[in-house]
Amino acid sequence: MPAQHKILLLFILAAAIAVRLPDVVRPIDHSSWREADVGSIARNYATESMNPIYPRIDWRGGTEGYVESEFPIFPYLIALSYKVFGINDFFGRIWAFCFSLATIWFFFCLSRRFFDGIGLVATFAFFVLNPLIVEFSTAIQPEGVMICFYVAAAYFFEKWFDSRGKKDFILASIFTAFAILAKSSAAHIGLFFGLALIHRDGLEAIRKPKNWIFAIISLLPGLLWFLYAKSLYKPYGNSLGISNEYHWIGPDFFTNSYFIKGILHSEYTYVWGIGGLLVGIYAVIRGFRELVVIHSLFWLLSCFVFYIVASRTTADEWAYYYHIFSVPAASLLFGFGITKLIQDLNVFQKKVSDGFRGSLIHRILTISIIGICAAAVFIFQASQIKELFRERAEPDVNYVCATRIKPFLDKGNKILASGGRCFDANGFMTAYNASYMFYWIDRKGFNICYEEQSIEKVLDFREKGARYFIAEKKALDNKTGFEDALRKRFNVVTECDGIIVFDLSN
Repeated sequence: MPAQHKILLLFILAAAIAVRLPDVVRPIDHSSWREADVGSIARNYATESMNPIYPRIDWRGGTEGYVESEFPIFPYLIALSYKVFGINDFFGRIWAFCFSLATIWFFFCLSRRFFDGIGLVATFAFFVLNPLIVEFSTAIQPEGVMICFYVAAAYFFEKWFDSRGKKDFILASIFTAFAILAKSSAAHIGLFFGLALIHRDGLEAIRKPKNWIFAIISLLPGLLWFLYAKSLYKPYGNSLGISNEYHWIGPDFFTNSYFIKGILHSEYTYVWGIGGLLVGIYAVIRGFRELVVIHSLFWLLSCFVFYIVASRTTADEWAYYYHIFSVPAASLLFGFGITKLIQDLNVFQKKVSDGFRGSLIHRILTISIIGICAAAVFIFQASQIKELFRERAEPDVNYVCATRIKPFLDKGNKILASGGRCFDANGFMTAYNASYMFYWIDRKGFNICYEEQSIEKVLDFREKGARYFIAEKKALDNKTGFEDALRKRFNVVTECDGIIVFDLSN
């Protein structure tokens, strides 16, 4: 590889680290349900029990808090740090950052199998500076851990695909298993692997025992864990959006354009952008018989099968982060497209002339076309990352409120906190449990969803042990007259922008 390409790769790596580092020291100061859930599970491990098979949440009501969740690799690692150094959100972010560095390394190894020179540089830059990859490089959510295992699984699969070596076979299956344990939605990568093997070996791939062994090693740990996790949901009723939300495609997918529009919007907005999409299309046109293009298309197809099957979630704007699965394959297509563009421009030069004039035209065209493509992609990515920084620059107003109201709440008392909607627009169940208020004020208790807001329901929660109702004004606004009724029935302990605290003891 030429020295200038190595320098470019190092520069891109430095830029990637630079955009990630500022967020490492940020506390969980936004209304992120998943960050607060992971943070609370880690804190509850450290303060209640370090038994890894019993993750516990704060919005537990009158139960012990056991919750149906992904295999808690990430919160358990955070809890181990808490045991040694004390409880601080920094440790969750530093673990996420370390996993992101491993993700970058595995993707570099994967892309190096297909590219060298400028193609490798373009692929690497598209991936490490993608806004989704950047966001989850420090997020206290399982996606960062999952994408690390997910990319590693693809890398070792491609090695095994070429060499058929035992070591690569074992590592590919183990990393696939860990990706699925970290996030069950990663299981769709098995479709990519299956399509790649069938493309190479035909239907014989289905009959090979080794492929079935690979599938068993990859799927069995996740299947066993989620069966066990389901057993926690049945008696306790607590789930992180697995059993308590309906994600799946229905007949309305074929009559309501919302679903496909939502999926495509998230793909375009968070994965491709106009520049990446055009280069990706060019890659497919120019290299549809090339292995890297074939595998990238199989990979994207497996992602879209998942997006469509789970379209009741993946089409929603809030669920944009599920589209992180598309980024590795999109990056490979982008790198191949840039490679082909340069090759085609070189051919164009030979057709025009080998003289000075032809060389000058070639240089101008090359710089212009590649420059426009790079600018379209990386200005788009930079704008997305800038917006991410802007959103994180100031803490959430509810976080500020929570720090102010915490001293007014007697320790040891349970709270009732506002949740989200019980059902979506089509009447399907949603996971309404909002965890951030519990996490910020370090209390346990109950959530109430929008549709259930009533004095009678609040009194019911009081009977179950709730002492305070921490009501978000935006939630109260969804039930006409509810705030006025609460003010008449209960004393207001304190209030600030966005939050009212009612004493339920009177």
